[in-house]
Amino acid sequence: MKKWLVYLLGVITGIILTFAFAFYVNLSHNSGIIGLEIFEEPEGYMEYSQFEVFQVIEGCALAHADDSFGAIVFIIPNEKQQFYDDQKIVLKSDQRAQHVGTYRYSTKMEIEKTVPAIRIIDGVKRPKSDEITTSGKILFDKPGECVSRKNFEVQKVLESGDAIALEIRKTIAGHIITSDLEVLILAQEGDNFYNKQVIKAPKGKCARQIGNYKYQEYGTTKVIPIIDFQ
Repeated sequence: MKKWLVYLLGVITGIILTFAFAFYVNLSHNSGIIGLEIFEEPEGYMEYSQFEVFQVIEGCALAHADDSFGAIVFIIPNEKQQFYDDQKIVLKSDQRAQHVGTYRYSTKMEIEKTVPAIRIIDGVKRPKSDEITTSGKILFDKPGECVSRKNFEVQKVLESGDAIALEIRKTIAGHIITSDLEVLILAQEGDNFYNKQVIKAPKGKCARQIGNYKYQEYGTTKVIPIIDFQ
């Protein structure tokens, strides 16, 4: 009886230690911040040049990229950085925003969002404008994060045939309400986009970021994700 009890306690202890170790590894990997997922390897650099902090979370910062209406990113500080609300960060000529993971959080409206997690890296040469490509499109070597699982409404069709679209948050009585998530959808053979067209996400797939698109609007530079349904 005692041997059986010792064996059972040993099994239970082993299970508890296994879960504790897994929790510790996951917490260490994500710097102890709930919602933060760090990639095994960085996925390159994002073409942002300035940020405006709107919330500080455990020493990190949620910030609008490039302008107050731009994309949202989660900035992980280096040893020298300390963030504060409404702080404006302008990258120097030898700094770039490295895409190192994702951060998931809920807004005040209880909308769940997943945004890129970045680190500002010093001593990196920024590409010249003619190295970025005249079209403003930069494609990643491999697909990045899933930015949405919802449908999109086309706002503008470019000369290339590609479409700038907004995520559809919900539809009320036939009226479409969009979110602030703006994306570029690349035209495939046979595509013929038009304004206000609803692009439906295929079942079981999500809008995965495959690059960035940079363009000018009303004198302001905007950078939005290029997506593909995967």
